[in-house]
Amino acid sequence: MINNLLKRNYHILICFFLILSIYLGFFLGENITLGPKLDFEHALAGANHFGKDFINTFLNFDTALDEIGAATRISPLYLIIIFFLNKIFISVDLVRFFLMNIIMLNQLFFYKSLKLIFKDNVDKKYLLILSCILYLSPSFRSNAIWPESAMLGLLFFLISIYFYLKFKSHRKIKYSFLNILFLAIASYIRPSFCLFGIFFYYEFFMYFLKNKNFLKNIFYITVLNFFLAFPAFYYVFILDVFFIDEGGLSMNYFNKIPIITSIVFFHMIPILIYKKFNLNFNYKFDLGLFLIIILSLTLIIKNFNYDINLSGGGIILHASNYLLGNNILFFFSFPVSMYFLIKTFIFKNYNNSILILILIIMTPQYHIFHKYYDPLVIILCFTLFNLEVKYDFFQKNRYLFILYSFYIFYYFVHYINYLIETNA
Repeated sequence: MINNLLKRNYHILICFFLILSIYLGFFLGENITLGPKLDFEHALAGANHFGKDFINTFLNFDTALDEIGAATRISPLYLIIIFFLNKIFISVDLVRFFLMNIIMLNQLFFYKSLKLIFKDNVDKKYLLILSCILYLSPSFRSNAIWPESAMLGLLFFLISIYFYLKFKSHRKIKYSFLNILFLAIASYIRPSFCLFGIFFYYEFFMYFLKNKNFLKNIFYITVLNFFLAFPAFYYVFILDVFFIDEGGLSMNYFNKIPIITSIVFFHMIPILIYKKFNLNFNYKFDLGLFLIIILSLTLIIKNFNYDINLSGGGIILHASNYLLGNNILFFFSFPVSMYFLIKTFIFKNYNNSILILILIIMTPQYHIFHKYYDPLVIILCFTLFNLEVKYDFFQKNRYLFILYSFYIFYYFVHYINYLIETNA
């Protein structure tokens, strides 16, 4: 009887133990990606500065925190949230615990989004297991335990995805309004999410274009977008509180493109395995594409100057330097990752092209970290990207097993690196 009960409810047990592991990680102070604890303490110092002179700190956010060494490109709204929560809970650990529980709602809205996409064609238990992959993501875990704006912003971004999918299912304009509202909240917490407004606006525009109320509906969503974006525009560009350049901006896309494509490719490996790396090879076209990529590689090698000693850079770049002491392996991986990403995304449809462009330009700063794309990429693969992930992904349990194995491997790579760095 017990065995039958376990077999019927194994998906709930998986979810329960993964959630339990997050709570255990909280009490143990888990920080295997190394940066989140320091980032949270840095953000806390900035949040506490609001208590000294709230108005001056807010209106001079780009300079006011310099005097305490807490200058940051994190959204002031996120620091204000921490400031008020610290007033309510008194204890910093209670603030962390509260925010961690809020951030964990990402899994719930990922699950709700998956249910809208796969409807009744996939057993809900498989969708629950898939949504719980977030709890194995090293970036998600560490940045939930030591709350970071990227994961709190991700929650509201996921809610905006949920309402976008509701709009696709029910075609009611109220869902487009809710999508825009929650995307705006996500953007005020994590500014880089605002770029996804381009994708959603394009999607709504193309749908309303076929509708008899086209002009009225476009007017509504355009006005709503401008209304919600205006306070941020006024704050950053009119009041000139340009905090985004803290830590240094970089326009060297000879650094950005190979690093970002390597990170996105890495997190797409389980999906590419499901697709059997079968991208409909066309000899003449693909040979030409590969030659163009190789030629672009020569420009990248000549202009690449990313210093991994300053942090960031992605797992493939670090593996190359760890194994060979140089960037050769990383450069060799670029044609492969770029080829698969172009074939998978760019030539599928405009939606994929817009999304991959957003992923490339969403990190204007010099440092490029996995937390910007983990678990964002895997979420996008199952929600917004058109990758033709079909029901057989769930019917054949090996693909869920591969996905979980990939993230377990990725987690332990971080754990080993954590042990090396903390014992060095």
